Amino acid sequence: MLVALRFFLVIMFTVPLLLAASASAGEVVYDLVIEEQPWNVTGRPATAMTIHGSVPGPVLRFTEGDQARIRVHNRMAVETSIHWHGLLVPPGMDGVPLLSFPPIAPGATFTYQFPIRQSGTYWYHSHTSLQEQRGVYGAIVIQPEKVRLQADRDFVVLLSDWTDRDPYQVLRELKRGSEWFALEKGSAQSIVGAARLGMLGDFFKRELQRMPAMDIADVAYDRFLANGRPQLHLDARPGETVRLRLVDGSATTYFHLQFAGSPLQIVAADGMDVEPVEEELLLMAVAETYDVVVRLPQEPGAYELRATAHDGSGYASIWLGAGPPQPAPDLPKPNLYHAMGGAGLASLFALTPAAVMGMDDGAVAAGRFDRPGTMMHGMEHGPQVPAATPAGHGMEHSPESGHHPMPAMEHRTRGAGMAAGPPESKEHSGHTGAMAMPRPPPVPEREQGVAGGQKGRRFAADFRPMAADVSSAPALAVDGMDPRRPGPPYDRLRSPTPTAFRAGQPVREIRLTLDGNMERYTWTLNNRILAETDVISIRAGEAVRLILINRTMMHHPMHLHGHFFRVLNGQGEHAPLKHTVDVAPMATTVIEFDAGEPGDWFFHCHLLYHMKSGMARVVHYEGFEPPPEVAALRRLLYHDPWYFWGEAGLWSNMSEGYLRASASRQALVAEWEAGWQRVEETEWDALLALEIYGNGFLVPFAGLAVEGEGDEVSESRGVFGVRYLLPLSIESRFRLETDGGGRFELEKEIALTPRLSLTGEAECDTEHAAWEGKGALSYALSRAFSLEAGYHSEFGWGGGLALRF
Repeated sequence: MLVALRFFLVIMFTVPLLLAASASAGEVVYDLVIEEQPWNVTGRPATAMTIHGSVPGPVLRFTEGDQARIRVHNRMAVETSIHWHGLLVPPGMDGVPLLSFPPIAPGATFTYQFPIRQSGTYWYHSHTSLQEQRGVYGAIVIQPEKVRLQADRDFVVLLSDWTDRDPYQVLRELKRGSEWFALEKGSAQSIVGAARLGMLGDFFKRELQRMPAMDIADVAYDRFLANGRPQLHLDARPGETVRLRLVDGSATTYFHLQFAGSPLQIVAADGMDVEPVEEELLLMAVAETYDVVVRLPQEPGAYELRATAHDGSGYASIWLGAGPPQPAPDLPKPNLYHAMGGAGLASLFALTPAAVMGMDDGAVAAGRFDRPGTMMHGMEHGPQVPAATPAGHGMEHSPESGHHPMPAMEHRTRGAGMAAGPPESKEHSGHTGAMAMPRPPPVPEREQGVAGGQKGRRFAADFRPMAADVSSAPALAVDGMDPRRPGPPYDRLRSPTPTAFRAGQPVREIRLTLDGNMERYTWTLNNRILAETDVISIRAGEAVRLILINRTMMHHPMHLHGHFFRVLNGQGEHAPLKHTVDVAPMATTVIEFDAGEPGDWFFHCHLLYHMKSGMARVVHYEGFEPPPEVAALRRLLYHDPWYFWGEAGLWSNMSEGYLRASASRQALVAEWEAGWQRVEETEWDALLALEIYGNGFLVPFAGLAVEGEGDEVSESRGVFGVRYLLPLSIESRFRLETDGGGRFELEKEIALTPRLSLTGEAECDTEHAAWEGKGALSYALSRAFSLEAGYHSEFGWGGGLALRF
């Protein structure tokens, strides 16, 4: 009897354990279907790349310890891919085409399989060309084995930016140095605008130092979205606590976040827990995630969490609760006339490459950084150098890590039969028992942001003289220096557990300068684009420290695949772990990581058009060999594409223009000028040249010059010379010709108002000691057309249209 009882007890306690272990061996399976579909966000038809007919794609949910099996079906006519942003996966599952795996061909299916080794909020997106801008992205939520935070509600909010334009046309617009995006979003600068603000001195200092007009965002967007729409409504009751899993899945937009009901309590950053810290206003970089907790007031109402674009050009609204609308406060736009956000142009141009490197050498040797997370703050050395993977963060690297099995999750397979337009009511949120609460009334259009849910600037051009100037904003603040426009909260982020490296771990230190040329829209690391560089080699077992020195006037969100890194921010052994970090303009940020994930991993700026234009590297573990099918494609990763654009002016008395085909370091240029008093007496000259770009303001060229009258060529000769940008941003060009002559040219364009500019040109023929000049006024009607009028010293007065294409 006793033996039977013992056997019964053993069975009673053992069978459930066996069943639980068996259940935990199951996979969490998703099917993701990517296809192109008509899409209408703005009231104007466009095309999106959807995942199951929606933008964004579905939220993928796992529990720490699961096995993920995700089948990606490509139903488009072009290649695609999916990268699991922030997830620790094997190199072949990382989803970077040509680096990690071959791209997913049209009509093909690729199955991603990897263990879930962490918990938190993450996201996924295409890593193929510019597909992320067209809608291929979605959120990931991974529950921990043990719940560490309780909230009444749990929602996912994925922020993004949307343009109806083809992203390739957006990039070409950027490559040709157009100022039209600045006009569209109200961030243009001009002489009159500077005078209105009493900042003519700053304007001319910038010109003297040969810098283009400052901006903190490149693209003018038609909408800013939360879970795919300008206004999102989430159900919550008065007094409840709400956990918001915020994901910045935009292509280029940083967001300022502010809640009308309470401060934002940050509880996790990039999926990793941090000690709770409150922020009234949170600046969120592209590709970052933050988990924040807010508490709704006891008074009924719809309380707004406003996500305002960093450049102030619009916002998305997330409304929590029901009742009278309680909007978040308006934020001032950035004062772009204020050089360097207060740092001053003198300090900018004191930072030559040699000066920057010398400054960092001394600072690193002294072991200090000025500002937490940016300039010169607290870097330990020797045995105190922190960093390896910490315990307690759900980042165990092997099945032997001591994890207990979890019950199996259901097999989740998603169909592709969803509607082709943005959904009307369903939310991607973590709350499964949503209440049927009434929606708050819509916010009047006049209270919404320019791109925040009503018609955008693109379809309602404003021709008032100063409408597009920075100075036309009702309120301005200096970015990063005014508490109304703060930087990221890195100095306050603290890991709840130590993240220090083991004592004595070898340290490899690598300096990377973040550089760019806005005129040609080329973005580099150490002055080289990806196509020009070799890999960054590291060894397994090292602590790798990256010193990121930003020598540009833009923020760069730098993302490392396959790893978490420590952000050295003054918190010592409790430095937070992240996978993406903002490097502020003209600042230095230091990160370090444990080299414990052998493979080839991408490291890049997560501003999509910056990455596409060269700001990326491959971090390579010595001894790692990619699969043969990937190695054979690797050369395609280093492709440097060419872009084509041009401009043509047709006046009553003359025509001039150019055609340009440009890569990152070379350009083929065809220029012409033709003038007439009578059409039958047309005089013309043309130049076909190859330009070679270096790292500075000097551009050498060589080519062929041709002159003629009517349809006859009178003379041709070889030329070689240089273009050089003089102080005050005056373009100069000197060329020598094979017939012994030469020409010296000067040109300057200055914006009087955002749309009205004055151009002056002067040319000296050294052989004949003859000068030729032109002065013109140009008024921008649209992206493609301008009205022009002026005087040419040979062809007299005239006017007409200029066409840009």
